[in-house]
Amino acid sequence: MIIWFFYKANWIMPVAGFIVGYATNWLALKCIFCPLKPIKMCNDKIVIQGLFLKRQHEVSETFSRVICNDILHVKAMWDAILTGPYHKNFHAMLRVHSIVFTENLVGGLKPIAIAAMGAQQFGDMKEAIAAKVMNKLPTIIDQSYEYTNEALDMEATIREKMQGLSSKDFEGVLHPAFEEDEFTLILVGAILGLIVGIIQLFLVF
Repeated sequence: MIIWFFYKANWIMPVAGFIVGYATNWLALKCIFCPLKPIKMCNDKIVIQGLFLKRQHEVSETFSRVICNDILHVKAMWDAILTGPYHKNFHAMLRVHSIVFTENLVGGLKPIAIAAMGAQQFGDMKEAIAAKVMNKLPTIIDQSYEYTNEALDMEATIREKMQGLSSKDFEGVLHPAFEEDEFTLILVGAILGLIVGIIQLFLVF
């Protein structure tokens, strides 16, 4: 406004709008996480701190709910276990446990079973049981989502752990989610400011 008062060039409004839009969004993002630690003024009546850090308890509740509903829900976890890059490791582990479980189930009757069936056939039976367990597991897992969710109670765990973090650690958890898009958000503000400056130039003056 001051520059326009002294120098009324056509480019002043768009450029000023771009700068103001850029600075406004930059400042808004800074206010989310800065200052890291609370600054108390006027006998602690005024506390200045980053908005997310100041509301750590409320943000932790929302963050944990979003994470558990959209990312770390039980179905996604089991899909990653059963079909993810390390699914072969899980299948191998499940096979071993199934074979051990079968042997424990047979217990003291193992010598009789081997004598009746033969060692080879007894081994094949254990492998067949392990294979059936692995084949049936996806359909069994579908029925266990509610129980698994209640047993793990991840939302409460994440919420409590985040609420107990220091300001520095809490910022370290949340800030990376913003950093990737920070420049885009600031640039959008700058472009919107530029557009508003052009509109002012033609409509107001």
